Amino acid sequence: MIAALALSALLGAATPPPRPGAPIEHAVHENSLVGDFIVPRDAARQPAVILLGGFEGGIPGDAFTFARQGYATFAVAYYGTPPLPQAADQIPVETVSRAVDWLVANPEVDPNRIGIVGISQGSALALLAAARDKRIKTVAVVSPTAYVWFSPAFDGQPDRSSWSENAGGLPFIPPSSIQEAALGRAFDAGGTYAFRDLYDASLAAAKPALVAKATIPVERIPAPLLCVAGGDDREWDSADACGVIAARRRAAHADGADRVVIEPGVGHIPALSGHAPDDVMPAGKLKMRMGGNLAANTRGQGDALGAIQTFFAKTL
Repeated sequence: MIAALALSALLGAATPPPRPGAPIEHAVHENSLVGDFIVPRDAARQPAVILLGGFEGGIPGDAFTFARQGYATFAVAYYGTPPLPQAADQIPVETVSRAVDWLVANPEVDPNRIGIVGISQGSALALLAAARDKRIKTVAVVSPTAYVWFSPAFDGQPDRSSWSENAGGLPFIPPSSIQEAALGRAFDAGGTYAFRDLYDASLAAAKPALVAKATIPVERIPAPLLCVAGGDDREWDSADACGVIAARRRAAHADGADRVVIEPGVGHIPALSGHAPDDVMPAGKLKMRMGGNLAANTRGQGDALGAIQTFFAKTL
């Protein structure tokens, strides 16, 4: 669980309590569907946004940011809070479709105007879900990946996929044993580690046929797609991921309304509100490289949010 414990430090900011006239929050806890639904104080049906957070797990903390912009926002947990798994370990892609079902049945939501935002690890789930659920009308990913990766549980068991579909794990890129060992040494010594080293080495070591199977089929997404990344991301190479995503969609002529935003000098963006991370941040015993610096990452966080708001205003 080294990575799961370390990455839990990537916490988004806590949402402020509702005030008179502020959006209204409803807790959702229906079997495996867990999250917060935050809706503007308006009787009309609202466009809706599903929000998926990153490696920190639990319910993401940016929902009020979107609700204040007029979106009924469903911040959905997919691991890290009971009764869900404690790591991104074979998480069902169907989780998002269940959230869409819930929104479609909600009288406060316009069922024809549902978008999704995936941040960091949540980007993979957002992309996988949008490729299979045509009810998602627009997609934004921040600090994304273009691949299905190994589960970051590191529990000594055989490697497993982070994601599953129809109760079966999706093809995934396994971890580099060399970088797993380096991560373990850094953890034991209380040192500093850039998880990008692990992901880059794992991608380089994987056979091309496996990489092809593990690449997310973004060309199947009929919705317009916004991809935002930091040019100095040390968590994983999200800028290159945006390039892979854009190239696949361009080759399939599916990129008509797409947009790619690469923020120079910005590191990994784990949340859209609250305090941005510095390059090195404590994560329990480990110190984790994020890339960029506090000033650049603060700018990047604000730019990412602004890009999403502009994109959704046009596409949702």
